[in-house]
Amino acid sequence: MPLEQAISSAPPGFEHVGARLLADIATLPCDLYIWRGPRPVLYAAGGGDLRKVVARTQHGMSFLVRDVDSDLLRGALAASLPDVLENRGVPALDRSKTAYSIAAKVLAPIFGHDRALDHDRLMLAQQTIDTITGCLLGDDDLVWAMVATMPKQIAAHTHALNTAVYGIALALAMRLGNAAQIEDLARGALLHDLGKARVPKAILDKPASLNEAEWQVMRGHVKAGYEMVIRALGYAPPYAHIIAEHHERCDGSGYPGNRLPHQVALDSQLVAVVDAFDALTSRRPYKAAVSAFEALRVMRVTMRGQFNDELIREFIKLLGGWSSLNEDLSAALRGAG
Repeated sequence: MPLEQAISSAPPGFEHVGARLLADIATLPCDLYIWRGPRPVLYAAGGGDLRKVVARTQHGMSFLVRDVDSDLLRGALAASLPDVLENRGVPALDRSKTAYSIAAKVLAPIFGHDRALDHDRLMLAQQTIDTITGCLLGDDDLVWAMVATMPKQIAAHTHALNTAVYGIALALAMRLGNAAQIEDLARGALLHDLGKARVPKAILDKPASLNEAEWQVMRGHVKAGYEMVIRALGYAPPYAHIIAEHHERCDGSGYPGNRLPHQVALDSQLVAVVDAFDALTSRRPYKAAVSAFEALRVMRVTMRGQFNDELIREFIKLLGGWSSLNEDLSAALRGAG
């Protein structure tokens, strides 16, 4: 079976994991299988030296892991993130690519439509974004590398991670809060769209405009996400307000409360800015991605008044420093101001 075909699907009861994601895990957390003939075949038993297993794999090789072992695997992957991100012997771009792949694998289940959000999975998500936040706080090169390697074929978990990384970068650039406050901002940004797991896929992926009834369902993702987190933890965490407020707008046109700026926390307003930017610059089933320049034009002109002006100005500066688009971005700011 060609490698591409093997990676594209998995037999019932199994899921794929790329060998390169496992390179920084010392002990194999569960059995690994490969697909040979009509059924998966055991390749390495749990408890063994995983680095030796990975060392003898072929480039691009993918393993199979039983669904019942998936949480063990994700826990080990999350625990390996510090080693990946803090290894200054590896270029920042390479560290970032690996970290994104690991984080996506860890986070995907909490955004799935077929699984309830439980306490352990939510805590693992928090652990993952906390690791990323802590590493970004002390490594400017890694901040830009994470931005440069963002996946732009949007999925719920990649959009969540992109939004969190943008949020961390902007909060750091503006010196908004201490490390603990930025950590909470990152958690809220990561989980801001969690409630979309309760919105039917037919609405989420509809290739045409939503009707009013469908919009009512879509708007319900804010309340759903807020309640999911509280239900899983048993209390309202310090970042819960970000989930509740990320669709409020400075001109009062947002939802669910039509609040004005003085009624919305600054970190929620920041997440609103980076959420909209990543959504505009990412491909979705119903739209193409637009350039950073066009996204900012839309936010400053078409959506005039909906976002905090200072936050947008600082975000433009941040993007300009990364992408060498200072002249174009400054022109967009002057033209829309």
